[in-house]
Amino acid sequence: MKLSDHFDLSEFEHSPTAIRLGIDNRTPDSLIPNLRRLCEQVLEPLRQHFNVAVSINSGYRCPALNRAVGGAVRSYHLQGRAADIPFRSDWYAYLRDHLPHTELLNEGTWIHIAL
Repeated sequence: MKLSDHFDLSEFEHSPTAIRLGIDNRTPDSLIPNLRRLCEQVLEPLRQHFNVAVSINSGYRCPALNRAVGGAVRSYHLQGRAADIPFRSDWYAYLRDHLPHTELLNEGTWIHIAL
């Protein structure tokens, strides 16, 4: 299912940890609008500004997957409102200065962005 021009739902649901542990990480239909909003308001503008693909390291997490990866109890990933993407200092600065976010964290090798 396409969430925006360049992002697909499967990118947000894919998780090697979920596969390894047999966890069903399908996004509930009620959370799809949150993922669309994240794509349309943050990830697509980031991709368009830099004219490069943006990969999703971690997107939606069901409660079992969130526990398995040691995610925060109230993680925005549980609501389909967050994505972790590869760290680039220019991306981080652009997200911080130009795009809406509720949470923006430099996690060293990745950026956590929540809307």
